[in-house]
Amino acid sequence: MTNEGIAQASPSAKDGAHLTLRPGAFGPCPPKAQQIGVHLWAAWLMTDSQRPNPLAPSFDVPDLELAPVPRTVRQTGPMSARQPATAPAKATATAHDQLFGASFDFGDDLEDLEFGRSAQPTFQLSGEGAPRVAVAKRAAPTDAGPSWPSGRATEASKLEIDPIELATLADYGDPPASVPLTLAYAYRVFTRQRELKRQLIPIAAECERAEFERQATLAELASALRPALEQNSEFRRFFAPLLELEQRATERGRALTAINAQLDADSGQLDAELARIAGQIAAEQRDEREAQRLYDEREANAKRAEAKFKRVQIEIRAVTQVAAQKLGPQGGQIPDPEAAQLAGLRHRAEALEPELAHTRAESEQAEQALQRLRAQLHALNQSERQIARNKQALGEAHQKQLAAHSPGLSETEIEQRAALVDLARALLASPGTVEIPEAWLERVRGVSDRADALVVRLEMQRRAIASYDSKSARQGVRLACTAVGLLLVLFAFKLIF
Repeated sequence: MTNEGIAQASPSAKDGAHLTLRPGAFGPCPPKAQQIGVHLWAAWLMTDSQRPNPLAPSFDVPDLELAPVPRTVRQTGPMSARQPATAPAKATATAHDQLFGASFDFGDDLEDLEFGRSAQPTFQLSGEGAPRVAVAKRAAPTDAGPSWPSGRATEASKLEIDPIELATLADYGDPPASVPLTLAYAYRVFTRQRELKRQLIPIAAECERAEFERQATLAELASALRPALEQNSEFRRFFAPLLELEQRATERGRALTAINAQLDADSGQLDAELARIAGQIAAEQRDEREAQRLYDEREANAKRAEAKFKRVQIEIRAVTQVAAQKLGPQGGQIPDPEAAQLAGLRHRAEALEPELAHTRAESEQAEQALQRLRAQLHALNQSERQIARNKQALGEAHQKQLAAHSPGLSETEIEQRAALVDLARALLASPGTVEIPEAWLERVRGVSDRADALVVRLEMQRRAIASYDSKSARQGVRLACTAVGLLLVLFAFKLIF
């Protein structure tokens, strides 16, 4: 192909540039592509006609072999590596991007024309405008069954908690953008923290119980498999401290047993004495009730005899007064009727005196007997209270001895349980050394999952309490204090002036 076979252009100072296109110069070309070429050259001529036309340079165009571009766009890298549709404004397409792989739409009439990416090198943006490919790691599905329990607690400091879930639990809201809103934010933080701390108490208690249950389960597992573990040389190093702790616990247990036996013996004696005194008190109370009944009866007889004697004395005084009225002021001998009455009344009074003295004596005797019984009953009650105080003092003394020995035994039991827990964890860390029944594995797995879930819940609650914006909260508190201070100053100013 010659230079004239491509195009001929002859510039002219007045008529502008002249372009001659010869069909077939570029090989087979679609009609619409020819139309686009004509339009482009026409636009170029129109823009160039506004300024003076320079002299046309003379040059030779080498022969070019232009093959028709395929209309199919080549598949590039994975979709995740492409620039997203919402890329930043500064990551705009460059000239290279527009040339390589760009597609232009010229309307419905020219929809068959495409500029496809050919064998040019692939350009990749770097820096802030570069796309970030997020790769989600998925665990391969496996049919291995339940996981092997470790028996160890999850470390709360290494937990990764979703910030969205943490913010949802805390419910503090977004930090305010203006200073006046920090007052409401500080109040919200105060109320929510009080509620979260109130919820934290039962969660912490439940978490502690779950951890104790896990340790108790591990200790029971080690105790159940102890005969098999003792035959394995890999676990013999755990039994030396365990045997020492068991011996120490046995000795301290014997001391506590002796203290309890002495307490039981002393308490038995005091209880027997109390029972004896209680029997005596019951008998004395019966005698007291009988003596009280006898005294009441004799006292009633004495009062009746005394009443009879008093009536006779009253009648004697009445007859004497009647005789004195009859005699008048001059006096004299008592008239016969009154004298006869006085004689009869005096005889009756003399007859009542022995009865009165007897009833009084019996009443006094009954009273004395009642007083003796009451004194004895009081002494027995005193003895009973004294024995009860002695028993209480004995119990307090033994409690002090038990308190002195119990912490050591409790500490030894805790250490013994910890040693069994370590043995069980070592067993779980070496699967296959000793056969563990599936029931035990399921039990350990269940308590461990529950304890770990509570650890996560507790740590999430603690982090939620501290997840507020401290700067905004402090600013809100300062604003509230300032407002209160201003109100106090204004109130004081109003009182003064």
